[in-house]
Amino acid sequence: MKTNLLFNPNQHLKERYQLQQQLGNNAGRQTWLAQDLQSGEQVTVKLLAFNPQMEWDEFKLFEREAAVLKQLNHPRIPQYRDYFSLDQKIGAGLCWFGLVQDYIPGKSLQQLLNEGKRFTESQVRSIAKQVLKILIYLHGLNSPVLHRDIKPSNLILGEDKQIYLVDFGAVQDSAAVEGV
Repeated sequence: MKTNLLFNPNQHLKERYQLQQQLGNNAGRQTWLAQDLQSGEQVTVKLLAFNPQMEWDEFKLFEREAAVLKQLNHPRIPQYRDYFSLDQKIGAGLCWFGLVQDYIPGKSLQQLLNEGKRFTESQVRSIAKQVLKILIYLHGLNSPVLHRDIKPSNLILGEDKQIYLVDFGAVQDSAAVEGV
């Protein structure tokens, strides 16, 4: 399924989000940098196509990600802003669902590694400590949240030199795994 032609820069979604630049595209998913026309701020819009070839679990994980993010409040986790569905006419006959979060200017650790960046031992220790602080927050919640997908592509080194944890698509709350 070719999804890269469905949405374009400068396109408006929900009369609120103006798409600017595609950040990612794979198998019925797109991630865009967008302008929130109400606040004037840049945001990240993750889009998921609901299509016949899709596994139901993919949609459930997308919805769970939105629900979990809505409850989180940590300075190193991009803040939830909105969740919506798009009319099939806009999505070329497919239902699309959107998740909007704060945009974190920076690059993933994976991008930096791919560009040849090498981290010193002290930088790696700093990154690990920052990630552990985020995990302490997540695991300390009244219903602990397990991220389950910590890897270089899900860690953003912000322009402020802080580490941010993104992509809560594989998230699970501990209540769901009790007794396993």
